[in-house]
Amino acid sequence: MRRFRTRAACLFVCGAVLWGEGTASAADSAKIEERIRVRAGKFRGILGIAAIDLKGGPAISYNGDVRFPTASLIKVAVMVETYHQMAEGRLRREKVLALAEADKAGDEAVVLNQLHPGIPLTIPDLLNLMIAYSDNTATNLLVREVGAGRTDRRMEAYGLKNTKIFRPTFRDGHADVYPDLEREFGLGMTTPREAARLLALIAEGKIVSRAACDEMLANLSRQQDRQMIPRSLPFEKEKIFVANKTGWDEEKLPDASGRKGEIRTDAAYVKGPHSRYAIAICTRRGKDRRPGADNDALVTGAALSRMIYDELERRAGSRTPAPTVRP
Repeated sequence: MRRFRTRAACLFVCGAVLWGEGTASAADSAKIEERIRVRAGKFRGILGIAAIDLKGGPAISYNGDVRFPTASLIKVAVMVETYHQMAEGRLRREKVLALAEADKAGDEAVVLNQLHPGIPLTIPDLLNLMIAYSDNTATNLLVREVGAGRTDRRMEAYGLKNTKIFRPTFRDGHADVYPDLEREFGLGMTTPREAARLLALIAEGKIVSRAACDEMLANLSRQQDRQMIPRSLPFEKEKIFVANKTGWDEEKLPDASGRKGEIRTDAAYVKGPHSRYAIAICTRRGKDRRPGADNDALVTGAALSRMIYDELERRAGSRTPAPTVRP
C-alpha cells in the first residue's frame, strides 16, 4: 500500500510538473508576443512576424495572418516547385538553358546581367543564383520553366493558400495569374505564418524528400543578404545555422497620403545550440527608404529576430534533461 501511495504521489508530482511546463510555455509565448507588439509598434509602417518552434513549443505570432507583398521572398516557392517538377520528371535536372540578352531582367547588377549571352546554365545553377543572390534573371528563367500557376497550386496543396507568385520579375501590371492581386502585391504575396510554415516544411524534410530539402537548405544558407533575421544573432559566441531568403521592393499602390513606401521581408530556418525554429518577418508601407543597413525595417526586424532567438533558446535549454548522476 505504501509503495502504491509513493508511486501515485510520483505520478501526481510528475504530471504537475509537465502540466506546469506547458502552462509556463503558453504564458511565456504571451509575454514574448507582448514584447514583440511593443517593439513592432515603433516601426514606421506595417509589420508582421511568425515563428514556429520545431521542438514543439507554442508558436509566436504578431499580425501573423495579415497578407503582405513578398518581393523576392516568393522565390522560395519557385524553388519548391522546381524541385517537385524535377522529382516528377516534368523538368530535367540536367537541362541546360542558354542565356539570351532578352532574358536579362531589369538593370540590376545581378550575376547573370553581367554575363555574356550564350552562357550555358543548368537548373541547379539557376536555383543557386535565384536564392543566394536573388538573381531576377535566373528567377525569370525558372518561372518560365515551372509556371506561376503551377507554383501557386503547389502552395495550395501544402495548405498555403495565401502564398502566391503572380508573374516573373520586372513585369508590373502583366500578371500570369490573379491580376487583381498582382495590382496590389506585385510579384507575390504571403502571410508571416505561411512563410514560416514553408521554411518549416523544408527544414523538416517534408517537401519532395529529405535529400531535396537538404539541397534547398544549402542554397538558402548561402544567402548573401544577412541584414535582418541573422543580423543580431550571437554568432560570435554560439554555433548557429541560418538558411534564409529576403525580399525588397516598393509598394505598387500608394496609400491615402499618396506615398508608396517600402517592402522588406525575410524568412529563415534557424538552428541554435538548443533551439530549432522557422521564422518570417514581413513589412510594408515602410516610411524609411534608406537602402543601407540602418533602414528602420532591417533594424526592427533584427531586434525582433533576436528576441525570438533568445526566447526559444531559453525554452529549449530549460527542456534539456539534466545529466543523470549515478552513485
